[in-house]
Amino acid sequence: MKKFVFVALLLVLSVVTFSRVTITMTAGAVGKELEVLYAQLDRFMKANPDIKVSVMPMPNSSTERHDLYVTYLASGEKEPTVLMLDVIWPAEFAPYLEDLTADKDYFELSKFLPGTVKAATVGGKIVAIPWFTDAGLLYYRKDLLQKYGFKEAPKTWDELVKMAKTITAKEKNMVGFVWQGARYEGLVCDFMEYLVSFGGDVLDDAGNVVVNSPAAVKALQFMVDLIYKEKVSPQAVTTYMEEEARRKFQNGEAVFMRNWPYAWALLNDPKESKVAGKVGVAPLPAGPSGKSAATLGGWMLGINKNATPEEKAAAKKLVKFLTSYDEQLYKAINAGQNPTMMDVYKNPELKKAAPFMVELYGMFINAVPRPRTAKYSEISDVIQKYVHAALTQQSTPQKAIEDMAKELNKVLGK
Repeated sequence: MKKFVFVALLLVLSVVTFSRVTITMTAGAVGKELEVLYAQLDRFMKANPDIKVSVMPMPNSSTERHDLYVTYLASGEKEPTVLMLDVIWPAEFAPYLEDLTADKDYFELSKFLPGTVKAATVGGKIVAIPWFTDAGLLYYRKDLLQKYGFKEAPKTWDELVKMAKTITAKEKNMVGFVWQGARYEGLVCDFMEYLVSFGGDVLDDAGNVVVNSPAAVKALQFMVDLIYKEKVSPQAVTTYMEEEARRKFQNGEAVFMRNWPYAWALLNDPKESKVAGKVGVAPLPAGPSGKSAATLGGWMLGINKNATPEEKAAAKKLVKFLTSYDEQLYKAINAGQNPTMMDVYKNPELKKAAPFMVELYGMFINAVPRPRTAKYSEISDVIQKYVHAALTQQSTPQKAIEDMAKELNKVLGK
């Protein structure tokens, strides 16, 4: 009898093991992103023992990650099953992604921020589910501003320069302002914020190139001047991505920093951060146009069209879990990444852990999008090339903008 029970148990276990579906998911490791994801996947797999999720860590540079996706998807491979997609990629990768339009009620998309759902919709089809949203923010040392008589964060770029110069003249081993100046996608985000705040843009509503304008030249000149004329940003900023800027600020070596919401939790970690409890958050300063501009960021989850039906079904369960109310709240509190579900912003736990997410809600939902086009990756490459050339003094801002406009017109066939 005992032998029969043992054999039966082995058969059951073998059936469970045999029927277990394994799917792969790409993921980034900015801040606590990967650590938080592993905790979420552990909960998911305990609740779904028939599904195993393997993580494929990706480069933190979204440009490098994009290039890897092109290789994976163009080859027709069924892996990765679930792809972490930048908000600007759905139009380009739509042909390789599963159409989720019929599942919109399953994912409860009516509860999501409309702008994020719009960004996931290509040609009337929903090709990804919004996971978290982003917008550029200004982090500042509230203790230092108070020490030198500044009552609030700078409202304009000129005020930021003035405050930075005043404080760094008296504080040793301190730079004024760090941001993302390396040649990668983050530089496009930063450039868009200066550009729009100075009254310019890259494309108009009809898709025409309008970047060759006095406003664009002034915006790029201002970025260059931050480094070489005003000297509030170090020359090394031309090599900084998010994490390089974050570490400089977190080590107490910068007065101001432009970065995404994820940095908040890390900056306030009493064990790891030298500036815990000393950091304020505000909208980015306004330019001569009187406007403050924050670039829309964020990531979505898409499903590989080439996956098997069983893998797609498992992937949908995973995406549903990760984008649920409870998991978005967990991610926001622990990874500092903004929810895409509207009701999460009403949760008192979120306000306590990351008050700026609630207080600056209007800024997040009105963030400036980058050009929406299937040729975005080519447009981004052009912008990166010429902005970085100006920042490293290989070109003047005037020439960089003129050359940028010419090449953008070629990319768009104008």
